[in-house]
Amino acid sequence: MKIKKIQYENFRNFKDAGTVECSTDGKVTIIYGVNGAGKTTFHQLFQWIIYGRVHFNKTASDKMYNLEFERDADVNSKFSVKGSIDFEHAGEQYSMRREWIYQKSVFDTKRLNTSFSISKKDNDNNWLRLSNPEELIEQLLPSGLSDYFFFDGESMITDLKAKGKDSANSLRDAMYLMLDLSVYDKAAEYIGNTELKTTALGMLLLSKTAAGSNAELVTLGQKMESAQNRRDELEAKLKEIDETNSKLRERIREISEQIGSAKSQREYEQKRAECKRRRDDYLKSAEREYTYFGEELISVFPKLMMSKVIEKASKKIKEQASNSKLINGVNKELIDALLKEDVCICGNPLTEKEKSKLKEFYKMLPPLGYDSLYLNFTDMAKRWGKEYNREKLEGFIKRANQDLENAQNEDSEIDKIDDLMKNDKQYENLVLERKKAEQAIDDNTEKRTSIVEELTKAKMLVRKCQKDINELSSSVENNKTIDRKIAIMEEVKKYFVDILDQKSETYSKKLQASIQDLLDVMLEAKRTVSVSKDFSLRVLDSFDDESKSEGQFATVSFAYIGGIFKLLREEQILANKEYPLVLDAPFSKLGDEPRQKVIDTIPEYAPQIILFSKDDLQDCFGEDRIGRVYTIKSNSEQNVARVEEGFLWK
Repeated sequence: MKIKKIQYENFRNFKDAGTVECSTDGKVTIIYGVNGAGKTTFHQLFQWIIYGRVHFNKTASDKMYNLEFERDADVNSKFSVKGSIDFEHAGEQYSMRREWIYQKSVFDTKRLNTSFSISKKDNDNNWLRLSNPEELIEQLLPSGLSDYFFFDGESMITDLKAKGKDSANSLRDAMYLMLDLSVYDKAAEYIGNTELKTTALGMLLLSKTAAGSNAELVTLGQKMESAQNRRDELEAKLKEIDETNSKLRERIREISEQIGSAKSQREYEQKRAECKRRRDDYLKSAEREYTYFGEELISVFPKLMMSKVIEKASKKIKEQASNSKLINGVNKELIDALLKEDVCICGNPLTEKEKSKLKEFYKMLPPLGYDSLYLNFTDMAKRWGKEYNREKLEGFIKRANQDLENAQNEDSEIDKIDDLMKNDKQYENLVLERKKAEQAIDDNTEKRTSIVEELTKAKMLVRKCQKDINELSSSVENNKTIDRKIAIMEEVKKYFVDILDQKSETYSKKLQASIQDLLDVMLEAKRTVSVSKDFSLRVLDSFDDESKSEGQFATVSFAYIGGIFKLLREEQILANKEYPLVLDAPFSKLGDEPRQKVIDTIPEYAPQIILFSKDDLQDCFGEDRIGRVYTIKSNSEQNVARVEEGFLWK
């Protein structure tokens, strides 16, 4: 697919109708604009027309129409936002059109309806409307790849710099979708495990409860569901705390960079950072010890409890044996043999009176003789009791307490340093803000510890309920079938997880190699790329320090998108397909030489390049590589912009 022309009307700050014609002969189409003119908005126009969605930044209005147009419109009047793209594919001509219709009222403006269509030109030059336009788009430009076909350099830089879990997950999800790994991931997620009631395995386990058909099973099922709900609630609280702490840590990092930039504060900041690192290490170590303690307690708890029960049972058996009138060693097997043969162990025939007496003894006996039963129970109690290692459990707590004491000592050093840093009035407020943020993290961490303890108990209750359900329902024939299904499903899940792991490992290494090749060309300074199995990216220098400059991250973002497209071509995912690459690219963050190397490499990414820039790229590309050139002209006071052909702003 190659874009020939894009038209718009009333799209955000582009109030009036306009047209941009794009080069389709391998040359680059460039759309210039100063900061704030509307480059990003026009870049978003492509995705809106094709997919019907736009990723607005946090500060922008989410209204699709022009605000001035809305103000000028009469109450109860209707107006629309329009956009169309003419494109060619495999020698055929197509035209897509999207329109959103609004109506203004006294209080607000509401969207009434939307329309999207694609028409194809036949051999007689007639336009025929296609019945399934969305399917054609998915074939030509899969929505899962939209952020890469329509590449926002600023957003990619932000994602690559971010250390947060959400950012890493977004990159992973995109790669999973592009490489068809999401099939295995979703399959494994659907199967899940028996502890989650919404998964296939969880529903199978709950069906065992239904199959039990007695009141005790139903009660246990309800108890387990309640415990699961509480566990899920606690896990959600943990996630919320972790997200809050992540934001606080980012603010602390910003403050530390700001303070550390001053010579007068640099030595203090370095000492503080070292104390903070040691303090955090101690706290992490303490948290690990508490986690190990919880896990160990969960693993031994059932047998620890049962060993006490068995001890009591063995005492009862011993009492019964001592109170019994039976001779020690007499069991059911012996009595069965005597009655069958009608002969006493002395060799004399048994009388009816003697047989009757033996039958009375038989009713009083357990399956084994009292002495054998006592020995078996006693041995089991001793064996299970040994699995409880008290010293091991106490060791976890002792080490955790020592780590907490060490962390408190480091906190004292940090307080002393902060007192010295506050003497500089310029940084007093920043020091206080950072201290407040760190205290908030500590408070949240205390809450988290309490929640983790409660969560451990909830998980123990879930496991106990699950164990009780299994034991109570094992005798039901239907549940045997369910057990077989659970075993099969667990094997199927393992298969999906193993395949996902293998393919992720393979693709991540290929992507790593592709990015490394491009980065070696784009950067003079040696940088080593590392791509993990979840497709998170790290770029290290020769000292194994992560890259920090905006320019390096900008270069990495281009190498990242280039590596992705190279991998997709190699894996035949984009083989024999024409596709556009629409770049909202932050070239200003690159030096002259890195920028030229990036520009020289970009044409290798895709057959068609449409580029947005605030920098003059005429000399970088050369006249022979530039096709169409446009400039966005804007009026910030009226919040309107237009696109004019030519290099016009200078």
